[in-house]
Amino acid sequence: MPRWSAFVPEIDRGLVRGLNDGEENALARLYDLYVEQMFDYAVSLVGEGRAAEVLVHDVFIDAARRGPRLRDRGRFRAWLYAAVRRRGMERSRTRGPAWEWDLPGVGDFGGLSVDEGRRVLEGALDRMSLSDQDLLLLTFRHGVVAADLAAVLGVSPFKAAALVGRARSRGEAALEAQLRAREKRCQRERGEKPQEGHRRGCAECRRRAGVSLPLLLEAPPAPVPPPGLRHRVLHTGTDPELAGYRADIAGKGGNLTPEGMPRQPDVPSPLGRRWLLAGSGMTGTFVVALVTTFLIGPNLGWPGLTWPPLPGGETEQPVVTKPTVPYEAPVRPRHEGPPGVPDVTHMSTSSPPSQVENDFPAPEITQYGTPTPMGSPEPSSSVTPPQQPQPVPNPSEEGHAEPPPSPSPSEQKPQAPIIMVAPTEIRVDTPLVEIGANRSAEIRFQAFNGPVTWQAATDSGKITLDAENGVLPEGQTEALRVRLPLSIVRLAGSAVVSITNVDNGAQSQVTVRWGLGLL
Repeated sequence: MPRWSAFVPEIDRGLVRGLNDGEENALARLYDLYVEQMFDYAVSLVGEGRAAEVLVHDVFIDAARRGPRLRDRGRFRAWLYAAVRRRGMERSRTRGPAWEWDLPGVGDFGGLSVDEGRRVLEGALDRMSLSDQDLLLLTFRHGVVAADLAAVLGVSPFKAAALVGRARSRGEAALEAQLRAREKRCQRERGEKPQEGHRRGCAECRRRAGVSLPLLLEAPPAPVPPPGLRHRVLHTGTDPELAGYRADIAGKGGNLTPEGMPRQPDVPSPLGRRWLLAGSGMTGTFVVALVTTFLIGPNLGWPGLTWPPLPGGETEQPVVTKPTVPYEAPVRPRHEGPPGVPDVTHMSTSSPPSQVENDFPAPEITQYGTPTPMGSPEPSSSVTPPQQPQPVPNPSEEGHAEPPPSPSPSEQKPQAPIIMVAPTEIRVDTPLVEIGANRSAEIRFQAFNGPVTWQAATDSGKITLDAENGVLPEGQTEALRVRLPLSIVRLAGSAVVSITNVDNGAQSQVTVRWGLGLL
C-alpha cells in the first residue's frame, strides 16, 4: 500500500474554491494537507533538504495564484505533484533519492533488517535511470496512478500506463541484478565457488529474494519538513508588500497546459509536436529532392557548386543579336564630261558607321560606273545596259552644230551626302545572374545612341519579371528584377531572359540560374 493516498475530490475542490475566493485560511489548509507529500517528493527529486524546502515554498505560493485556473478542480493534488516535478526537473540531478534512515517511521522490508533493505534498495536504484525512478516513486510510494498520473506527466492515460509498465519491468530487472550481486558476495564470504542454485540452499538469500520492488519503495522514512517552512509560506502568500515577489515565483513555474496543469519540460507541447512532424516531413522531402537531383544528372545545373572557375578568368559574354539594317548607298553627284568620256562618280567623304561597315561588304563599282547597293540582289541579265557613247562629231562637218558648252563648276548643284546615324542599342551588364536565398536577382542594362523602347520575356514559367516593357532614356540604367515563386523544395535550374529593342528588333539574352533550396 502506498505511503500516501489521494483525498476525496471534494476536498480538492474546496481548497481551490477557497483560494479562488480569497479565504483567509485557504493557504494554511492547503499547506497542512499536502506539505508532507510534497516535501517527500521534492527531496527524492533534488536529493537535498534545503533545496527541497525552497522548492516546496515556491510550489505553494504558485498554487495559491494559479491553482484556481485548473479546469478539473478535483485533481488539485495532481496539480501540486506536477508543479513539484516541473521545478525539480529543471535542477541538475546526479543521483537518485537519498533518505535519512535515522528518522522514525521506517516501513517493513519483508523480514530484512533496515541496513540490508537499504543496501538492496539503493543498489537497485543505482541501476535505474532517473526517469524510471521518478515514475516508480510516483506510482508505488505516492499512489499517483491512472488519470492523475497522466495529468502529472502531461500525456494521455494510455501512454502513462505504458511508461509505468516499462519502468516497472526495468526496475524489477535492476532489483534482480542487485540480488544476484548479493548472492555472489554471500558465496565469497562463505568461501564457496560461484554456482547456480545457491539461493535454494541459503536462507538469507531466499529472504532477500522475497522482497518486492513496491515494498522497498514504500519502506524509507518520510522526511520531516522544517518547522519554519509553514510561517514562510503563509507570510509570503498573504503579505501585500510581497505581491511582486509572488508574481515572480509564479512566473518561474513555467507555462500551463490548456487544462491548467503545469507543463512538463520533458514533454513537448502539441504545437511543438506539430512542428516536429512538419520539420521531419520537410527534411524527408529535401533528402528525396537532393537524391533525385544527383540521380537525374547535371542537366539541372548547380550554379552554387561550380568549381573550378573557367580557365584564365574568362567570363561569358552577353548574346547580342545585331539587327539587319538595310544599307542605302549615298547619292553621289554626277559630273557630265565631254562626249565620249564616261561619267565619273565622286564618292562622298562621309562613310557609314563602323557597325554597318563590319556587317556589310563595301559596294562594288560595275563596269558601267554604277555601284551595286549593299544588301540588294545581283543584277540579272534582263537589265538593259546603258548605250555606248557615240563618236564625237567633227564641228567642221556640215550639218552639225557645235555642242553646248559644259556648265562651269560654280553652276553645278551637287546633292548633299546622306549621313548614317548609328541605331539605338541595349547593353546588359552581365550575361549571367544567380538567384540567392532572397529568391530574387536584378538584370541591369543601359541605353546607347538614344532612348530605347524595350520588352522583356522569359523562356520558362519558373521565374517572373517585375516589368515586361518600358522606355529607357539614353545613358540611364534599368534594373529588371527576376523572382522565384515561393515553394517548399526548389530544385536547381536555369532560364533565359530576352530583352528586345523594339526600335530595331535587337535582342540581348541573359541566363538566370538558381540552386537547390527550401522555401
